[in-house]
Amino acid sequence: MVQRKDIEKRIKGLQDNIIDVLKKAVEMESPTADRERVHAVGEWFSDLFSEFFPEKKVYGDEHRVFLLKRGKGKSLFLSHVDTVHPVGTLEQNPFRQEDGKIYGPGVLDMKGGIVALYFALKLADELGELPEFSFLMNTEEETGSRHTRDYMKRIASRYKYCFSLEPSGPEGKLKTSRKGVISLKLETRGRMAHAGLAPEKGINAIDELIDQLAELREWISVREGSFNIGVIRGGDRPNVVPGSAYALVDVRFEEDGFSEKLREYMTGVSPIRKGALVNLTFESYVPPLSPTLPQRKLYTRMKKFFSELGIELDETHSAGGSDASWFSKWGLVAIDGLGPEGQGAHSENEHLYFDSLKQRILMLTYLVLNLRELAP
Repeated sequence: MVQRKDIEKRIKGLQDNIIDVLKKAVEMESPTADRERVHAVGEWFSDLFSEFFPEKKVYGDEHRVFLLKRGKGKSLFLSHVDTVHPVGTLEQNPFRQEDGKIYGPGVLDMKGGIVALYFALKLADELGELPEFSFLMNTEEETGSRHTRDYMKRIASRYKYCFSLEPSGPEGKLKTSRKGVISLKLETRGRMAHAGLAPEKGINAIDELIDQLAELREWISVREGSFNIGVIRGGDRPNVVPGSAYALVDVRFEEDGFSEKLREYMTGVSPIRKGALVNLTFESYVPPLSPTLPQRKLYTRMKKFFSELGIELDETHSAGGSDASWFSKWGLVAIDGLGPEGQGAHSENEHLYFDSLKQRILMLTYLVLNLRELAP
């Protein structure tokens, strides 16, 4: 067994290199919708990892999945290279290191996790023999993987274990369960009219939207789901009865059958106002990550293994969505949250803790070196 102090000494010697690689990754801004940029980051990471993975496959065109393969191992490390931050966010949150924190758009979610794996592979390659396994990078995870999901499902059939490099929970906890996530679009149409001279001839689409949202919120809250109206648009002028409106809604839930019940609710949605039109549609969906017996066995093996090295693993439940939830649904044994800890994901204050990044490199080095035993 490689000594922990030896790995930690090597990580300390690589600190400047770690920050340099992370800086390059973060400063290549990669919002999901900017396909040229997000594909360029995927190619850049593919080149970076090429020394460890002799085979590369790219699935898709406008929306891509990069799969790097090292033999026929049954373990798959999972990541995404897209971020929620529009181009220019670097001006508000430039890459910088302050008080043990490293800032920048996408540094936590999730370029830090990818960089942690890269340096773990460098160390594992120096200290032992790299096992056979694969590494996947998705380019549209942040919008629900609608276009890349079929590619990932096809890939998933070849693997048994999935290790996701998403950020960890508080205190470095692994994420062994997650809420499901649904994005909804609620559209209403009415009839325009003069708000002062002939309001009775109009049908107010915004009023219809507000009342429909209230009914939807009530239905979801009864089933213990969370409800957030993230976008709302409607109307053109204050003196015109608006003829159209829409809202984008984020829903989080625990129950496995929640999405089916919601779809049933959607089939019964009807206008509250005579003459109005209502349309409620799924924009994206990510299932919950629910613990399974194989997952509990894997987590127990990992916890025991790392405890013997003086690294105490713990677990938590996350309200965020992840591609790991899909891979679990497709039958893989999924452990999530292997990336570093930080705060401010999806915000202008996004940052990770540098000590946590180094700890994750240590942990991933041991995981890779012992992958055959931990994930047989």
